[in-house]
Amino acid sequence: MSGTKRWPWDKPGEEEPLVMAELRPSVTGSEPQIVRYLRDIEVEPQVSPGLDELGPPIDGHGDGRYAVGDQLGRGGGGVVYLGADRSMRRTVAVKVLAPDHANDPVRVQAFVEEAIITGGLEHPNIVPAYDLGCSPTLGLYYTMKRLTGRPLSEIIEALYEGDPATSHSFGMYRLLGCFIELCRAVAYAHARGVLHCDLKPENVLIGEYGEVVLVDWGLAQVLGPQGRLQARAHMHAGTPEYMAPEQITKAGHDLDVRSDIWSLGVILYEILTLTQPFQGANAKEVLMRVMVEQVEPPSRRAPNRPIPPGVEDICRRALSKNREHRYGSVVELLADLDAYLEGSRERMRRSELARRSLDAAHLLLDRLRPLEEECDYWLAGRPNDEGEEVRTAFMDEPRLADLRRELMAVYREAAQLILRGLESDSEVDSLGDVGGDVYWRVFMRIYPSSTPTSGPTREMAMDLLLTLSQKCFSGIVRAGRRLTRSRELSPITTSELQRPGPTTIDDPWLNVVSTLCGDQEEEIDETRAPHSLRTLIGRIMFLRRISLFNAVPTAALLPIAEACHEVAFAPLQPVFEQGAPGDALCILLEGTVEVVRDGAVINRLKPGDVCGEVAVLSQSARTAGVFATEEPVRALMLGADRFRKIVRESGDIGLAVIEVLSERLRVATEREAALRSLAKTILAKKVDLALP
Repeated sequence: MSGTKRWPWDKPGEEEPLVMAELRPSVTGSEPQIVRYLRDIEVEPQVSPGLDELGPPIDGHGDGRYAVGDQLGRGGGGVVYLGADRSMRRTVAVKVLAPDHANDPVRVQAFVEEAIITGGLEHPNIVPAYDLGCSPTLGLYYTMKRLTGRPLSEIIEALYEGDPATSHSFGMYRLLGCFIELCRAVAYAHARGVLHCDLKPENVLIGEYGEVVLVDWGLAQVLGPQGRLQARAHMHAGTPEYMAPEQITKAGHDLDVRSDIWSLGVILYEILTLTQPFQGANAKEVLMRVMVEQVEPPSRRAPNRPIPPGVEDICRRALSKNREHRYGSVVELLADLDAYLEGSRERMRRSELARRSLDAAHLLLDRLRPLEEECDYWLAGRPNDEGEEVRTAFMDEPRLADLRRELMAVYREAAQLILRGLESDSEVDSLGDVGGDVYWRVFMRIYPSSTPTSGPTREMAMDLLLTLSQKCFSGIVRAGRRLTRSRELSPITTSELQRPGPTTIDDPWLNVVSTLCGDQEEEIDETRAPHSLRTLIGRIMFLRRISLFNAVPTAALLPIAEACHEVAFAPLQPVFEQGAPGDALCILLEGTVEVVRDGAVINRLKPGDVCGEVAVLSQSARTAGVFATEEPVRALMLGADRFRKIVRESGDIGLAVIEVLSERLRVATEREAALRSLAKTILAKKVDLALP
């Protein structure tokens, strides 16, 4: 560094650090007595866990006990340097009185009192002071623990700017935990008769291992008679944004603990809203606002922040203009805060986890836009700008399959985040909305979609839709309605789907799906699904009227409707043979069938009835056969393996099926009991008639 004075002990080619140039020009080569003693008896300690790699070496530039390195900060008439304690072989912070204040009795007294106050407060959340001294090189100084970490002010600023890493590490719950640790430090200081008088986020350090430390006691005021003799006692000092109204008009000896409580209220307000309650273009304007303006409620200032109502009330009481209305002590404030958080701490933690899941899901989905646009392009079968003819399914299939696999992997990951968030806090509506958004992305692009897919991708999509419909149905409906509005589609009515009545479909999910699919009579356009998908929806509408499924949520019928295939039977043709394995169940669409056991007709079924489900679920041979009557029969057939899988994986479907079958078993049992009773009666009468 050009123009920097060199010292006799500098090595050739090295320049004196700027830090040493600011200290006194006279340097003494004195050493701590213990260092000389150890050297004289030829003992050299081999351990030094307290030395910071970035700090000065213990044999570096300095004076006496301390080597001095880089400057860490400046303010309040002093400069803080990174130092090394030659005796204890540890890195320390060395605060030195500025040389131009060395002959000012008031400044000297204030500096010494600051060191004594700091050294007299031994608390885990207060920076410890080690030593107070004076030397020809350093002048007046005192040493403190070397702290590492981030000031709370820097954390709040990063949160305000939306820094993802800070948002992930410092949720509302953790910030309030830091505030509680700060309050404990202040409560301890008050118990020792000391006001801090300069509480602000800049003076609160959050350590690398989560420790919270209150620093800078340069404006501290001692209560009682001793305090009136302090150098600070007759000063008006502080940071405008954090000064209590009385701190602006009164000297230090007229303050009490409620002034610090105001400052704590400002810090709490900043934690809740990420903004200061009073701001201005300059210090004078800020002080005026502190004196005359009312505090805007935190929830109104930051409506999107998760502000607990009870904590907001605590903050507003701490910020009462009239100090008589504030808390009488920090212990009282802490008691209220602990009492509120005791019941809400777990809820807050869960809410924080839910919001992290929500943010992570948003990040995943936002990155999908290019892939989704390309997928939509292929699904629409549009020609390119060069006039290429509409792409055929064969041409689309390889690329479309690749896109769907990529999209499905991310959709699944996003859904898992949403479901995990809902497990943490099911009351976060935005989680359900994003779950609904994922649902319709899968529905429109992968399954059932306008173009069928197959294989593992289809299975994963089907499972995901079923799971989402069970966990966030309301969000699915809300997201679906937004989707229909964005495409300017009008709700489909029952009459448009050839059902009686002109009203809108009563089922919200089915109403959204039917709107997206469109009227069967209209011409297919690019915004609506093709006829095959509308047929699937019509099948769902039929299934929801069948007794076996009418207790099942409509959205859960999607995999059943998709798994069915339509079969026609000629008159008198068997649908099922008695004794055959239960490999499928049958849902009658048109015509009637007879249930025959050992050649006798035991039942007659009509459209909407189901047969064969008992053999399917029990995986046993059929106890009766089913035959078409003298008219043709049309039916939906559902394979046994597929149906059993759906029942196993869907609690809604499984419960509904069990309830229906239990009722059928009860009716069948009662009928059998009645028949047996009738048979006994008839037999008894025959016996009576046969007697002479």
